[in-house]
Amino acid sequence: MDHGWGLGAGSGQGPALAYLAGMAAALWLLNQAKRSFWLFSLLVLPGTVCHELCHWAVGHLLNGRPVRFTVLPRREGRGLVLGAVTLSNLRWYNAFFIGLAPLALLPAAYGLLRWRLGDHPVLGWPEAAMVFFLANLVFGSVPSWQDLRIAARSPIGWVLLVGALVWGWMRVGKTPAPVHSQMSPSHQKA
Repeated sequence: MDHGWGLGAGSGQGPALAYLAGMAAALWLLNQAKRSFWLFSLLVLPGTVCHELCHWAVGHLLNGRPVRFTVLPRREGRGLVLGAVTLSNLRWYNAFFIGLAPLALLPAAYGLLRWRLGDHPVLGWPEAAMVFFLANLVFGSVPSWQDLRIAARSPIGWVLLVGALVWGWMRVGKTPAPVHSQMSPSHQKA
């Protein structure tokens, strides 16, 4: 008896579709949990820890000198602060990379997903926990408004943005060269 995922489990796409559907459902549930401060804080704790660890690690690598790390949630005005990293040496050369460090969780989530799919997963609690963790990684990869403000202070970020826009404009602006089909002399009509 096949205990696969259904939806064409033999084709290899069934588990991938099930994982993606599960992650979408988990992200929707995380969004719905925002109504309850403590429930939401608890459910997104794995993503919050990973998000703040990205800031902490990149801060150490780029001489940001992290001095405080917390994942204790608190209300601040109308918003929530799920965690924070305080840096003592946030400068023009490191602010962009430290502010956007959580984006590194996206390739990590993709790599983890590929690894799990290569292991031929079977629906069960371990896979449900992995789907929940992957959804937390995706959720944790989104930079906060504070992260974006920090990244925007760096001229490196603006230079990279302008460079990416120019590169994109040049790629889109290029028209493909017309393709001329030449037939060999044996295929030409007389």
